[in-house]
Order: sequence, then C-alpha cells, then structure tokens
Amino acid sequence: MTAAKAPAAAELAGCLTLARVQRRSTCGHSGAVLALALLLATTGVLAKPGGHPRRRAVDAVIVHSLGGPDCRAGAPFFRVIDGDARHWMDTFNRLPIVSIHYVIDRTGQVAAGVPETVAATHATGWNQRSIGIELVNNGDGRDPFPLPQIDALVALVADIRLRHPAITPARVLRHSDVDRSTFPAAKHGEACTAFRRKLDPGDAFPWTAFQARLAGSAGAPH
Repeated sequence: MTAAKAPAAAELAGCLTLARVQRRSTCGHSGAVLALALLLATTGVLAKPGGHPRRRAVDAVIVHSLGGPDCRAGAPFFRVIDGDARHWMDTFNRLPIVSIHYVIDRTGQVAAGVPETVAATHATGWNQRSIGIELVNNGDGRDPFPLPQIDALVALVADIRLRHPAITPARVLRHSDVDRSTFPAAKHGEACTAFRRKLDPGDAFPWTAFQARLAGSAGAPH
C-alpha cells in the first residue's frame, strides 16, 4: 500500500482531533503515529531526538506493532495503519518523543532508524537493554501479518542476535510482555482504566511459529 505524503501540521492536528472522537480513524500513517506518540507521552518519559546514549549491554529484542488500542468513554478502539517502512521511519525521525531501531512493512521492506548502539525510546523500563522493532500492522488481533513481513523479521532478529549474543530466543519479547499498563484515568476517563494500553503485536501475530523459526535460524547463538 502506498502511503500519502505527510500532511501539514494543521492537517495533522485536525486528524488527531478526529481520531479522538471516532471509534476508528483512517487518517494515515503520520496522524496515527503522532497519536501513538501522544499516548506514550502519558508515561512521562520523553526522549531526546534520536534516542539516548546506551549505558548497558543489549540482551533483549522487543517486537511491536504500529497499531494498538486507544480508548474513549470506556470503549477500546483501533486505527487503520497503512504505509511502507520508509514513510514510517521518516515519521519516527520527526518525532521528539518516541524512537525505534527498525520498521518492517507488510511487504518485508526493512527501514533502519536509531543505531543499535543508541537506546531508542520504545518500551518503558526496557529501552537501555533492548532493540525495538515495529511492524506495520493495525495491532487489533485481526489484521494478518503477511509471510514476507514475518520472513524479514526472522532474518533481522537472527542478524541482531549475532551482534548481541546475550539475546537468547527467550529474550525476544512482545511489547505486551513487558508493558502491562492500563489507560490512565486522567487522560481517558475512569472506565478506560480496565483496559491495557499495550497489546502489540497482538493475537494475529504467529508467535509460536515465529519462536520456532527463530530458534532454528542458521548461525543464531543459543
């Protein structure tokens, strides 16, 4: 799917306003990623542009999906995520709050962002020790992950593990494994506090098959 060019600031602001009042938004990749950034900002953790100096060895990979739940009036909802890896990485590179090491789109295209030697801001409490990978997906548990995307993820993680031997297969984790926070009442209302903010990559991701492929990757450390 071809992503549209990033809209102007005023258009993005309008897109985010629309996303807050609708149950689903198709306002495009830039609006959706800025909405994601605003959600992450509720943790109070702000990143320097381009990430932070890394102060410890890498021993984990965190797999994300760009899409994830939002919540309004006690009802979780998801946005439609489109666009390719390069457009998403360009968007991440303009954000002051979040950063990521890699993005993989539905065709298997991989875009590199923050260098692995730098700690990206992508998973609260795990940034210093992990490499973050975003998958272009709605994250709603229904949007499928195409085989080329999974193939590219297996190859990328195997390559990362060669550079960081402390990453065992058990330390390749989902975002939902490391962040069990719920929606804050101050921003989303009391009814939304019953729902988790981070479910990615979601139930549609073939996690068991992915782990089996990763464990069998040629040349990967064990």
